[in-house]
Amino acid sequence: MPDIHVDDSDVRELARRLREARPGDWREGDLRRVAATLGWEWDEGTPPRLRTGLPAGDAWLRPVGRYESDYTDTEEFVGLHVPLARIEGGPQEKAHAFARAAGLVHQALGRPASIIGSYGNLGPFFDSPPGWGAPFRRWRDQRTGTTLEVHAGAGGPELLLFPNDPVEGWMWRQGHGAPYALSGFFATSNAGENAGLGIPGKWRAGDWAEFARTLADFLRNLPAETLALGIGLSLGVHGRIPGTHGPWVFHIACEGTLELAVYPLEGEGINLASLGLPDLGWISAAERPARLDHLERVAYHSDGFAPGEADGTRLAWMLVETAKALGIPSPGDLSLIDSAETITVLDGEGGRHRYQADYYGLTLSENP
Repeated sequence: MPDIHVDDSDVRELARRLREARPGDWREGDLRRVAATLGWEWDEGTPPRLRTGLPAGDAWLRPVGRYESDYTDTEEFVGLHVPLARIEGGPQEKAHAFARAAGLVHQALGRPASIIGSYGNLGPFFDSPPGWGAPFRRWRDQRTGTTLEVHAGAGGPELLLFPNDPVEGWMWRQGHGAPYALSGFFATSNAGENAGLGIPGKWRAGDWAEFARTLADFLRNLPAETLALGIGLSLGVHGRIPGTHGPWVFHIACEGTLELAVYPLEGEGINLASLGLPDLGWISAAERPARLDHLERVAYHSDGFAPGEADGTRLAWMLVETAKALGIPSPGDLSLIDSAETITVLDGEGGRHRYQADYYGLTLSENP
């Protein structure tokens, strides 16, 4: 079956109209009024569906249920989902469709998203995101108390309109420091729309096994997520190797392709050749140069992985076993290099937009 996309002009018009929608208290009467304004037919069911006439399928409403009720007040619904495409292909094709939809919404609203990121393996109200990845781009609006999000659906991108308080409240309350409570990453701009937005606290992995598990989840879909968001991540990692001052040890580069690297440590008196890194899966840069930019010369690197190709568990344990071989005591002895938490996005029209990122799934931060 061929892929199905909502026409570009319809996506732009839909984004503008949803941005101006006023769902009020997000009760049934409010949403029926919004549907009537949009010319959509309300179809009773669980959950209620809205017949839009768009080729990618009907819109649907997310009702307040068992998990949502802890984060709501008077709301009866916490999201309006509108499919924008049905993609038969894999992660790469779905990521391209997401990027296309996000670009159209940017054009329609005339400004970049105020928040970008990935839900990782746990979305709002404890959802399991689709297997290909969980990227999102959000246009937050303080006037209406709503956010318009380009959202990853199982079959491709969706437009999602949601009330700010329940969704942001859910995320805020996961920032309690428990392992795996938050994953993925969350990056905010300094746009005025983000005023009053709470950023949840991070958690730290307590041991190498815990770190390997969350790192595996973080890496697995990162190629598709960076491709969908149109971003490149350059994550250098300091390691507190005993007897050193914490040199750059690892680098994670991802911009539609994922590659890990190990920096040379001759200056620290460490002979990497003695550690048997090829047995762990590393490739000597002397034998095959790295594909991606790792800021500085590297000694070893992984293969490069396109969307859908990365074995997150294998890559995570490659890095962990190397850290252990270097004598790094624990994940608490790793930190990000300066500027790793800054993401710069080029919008295709000459604009550069900066975001400050929190990498919940990585569990690492820059040094203070």
